[in-house]
Amino acid sequence: MRRMQWAILPLLTGGALSAAAQTSPNSPTDYEQRIQKLEERVAFLERALADTLGRTAETPQAPPPAATHAVAPPAPASSRQYEPPPELVPEIGKIGAQVGLFLGGSGSPFKLDSGSFTGGFIDLPLVDRPRWLHGKISYEISIGMTQSRSTFTTTSNVAQVANLAVLNSLNPNGGLANVTAAVTGTGPAPFPVTTSTETRLRLLQVNPFSIKYTSTVFDRWRLRPYAVVGWGIYVTIHSQNPARGTPSTFGVRSDASLPLDVLAAVQQIFGGQAPFGGPLVAGQISQAPELEARGLPGGHGNLDMGGHASLGLEYRLSRTFALGFDAQFHRIAGTYGAFRTYGSRFGIYF
Repeated sequence: MRRMQWAILPLLTGGALSAAAQTSPNSPTDYEQRIQKLEERVAFLERALADTLGRTAETPQAPPPAATHAVAPPAPASSRQYEPPPELVPEIGKIGAQVGLFLGGSGSPFKLDSGSFTGGFIDLPLVDRPRWLHGKISYEISIGMTQSRSTFTTTSNVAQVANLAVLNSLNPNGGLANVTAAVTGTGPAPFPVTTSTETRLRLLQVNPFSIKYTSTVFDRWRLRPYAVVGWGIYVTIHSQNPARGTPSTFGVRSDASLPLDVLAAVQQIFGGQAPFGGPLVAGQISQAPELEARGLPGGHGNLDMGGHASLGLEYRLSRTFALGFDAQFHRIAGTYGAFRTYGSRFGIYF
């Protein structure tokens, strides 16, 4: 308030001095008029000053600002809960991958009879279908099983040695006659040397790396031809069962020219069981009777590297399902290691 008073006083003083300077001493009338105007100005200024001082008194003073208290930041969470990443995003639609099954036949390797083939596959797209490619390239993993049964005659070298041991025990002076009968499985030889056996083949195919090209030129007709090339691992397991051959034999010759008591003893010990009466390993000898009693499978196996190539055609039944025909050509190490598989192919896109 005092500052406003000190600010108004110079105005009053300045106004009075200005009026006195402009007054002429030679015209009393003008002098009186100027004094009157000066008084009016002073009165106006007084009223203005009074109004200003009254408004200042009526205006409530703002309360002093409250002391601001620092707000402590919230305590960090002790541990954030685990949130699994999204696994299925249906909004993006199909990604072009496919899983499916093979069902068909197989031409077995090693000059064995044809059999059945079952398997499965998954292929994942690698290239985003450029226009110049007119198709897509994908990475395929497949696995399959070929099974077959073939009947033919096998020769057991173990039976030849067993015959010779029995004949030399019964007739130590038999000489060459014992050898001939033991090797050919004739005369007094108790065990057949050549046996009609059923050979069972189980061939597991594991192809972890294959490149597949699928043409999209015929998509308007829902047809997609494709070609696959790759390599894999082939596990071969085979066993021979003489009891299922034609004619069937059970490990002992019933027409052997042996004394009846000896023939009966051999028949009782070896008839229909090991070493020549059960499934043979490599066409030679059965596994131990204790293993046979436990039901353990007997056989001879091998593991080989190999390659394969396939051609096929699929028909898109819907956005999700496809049905087609597939022909695969395989080659594994060893003699007569080439064979083929063929059959239907049922796929599911996701």
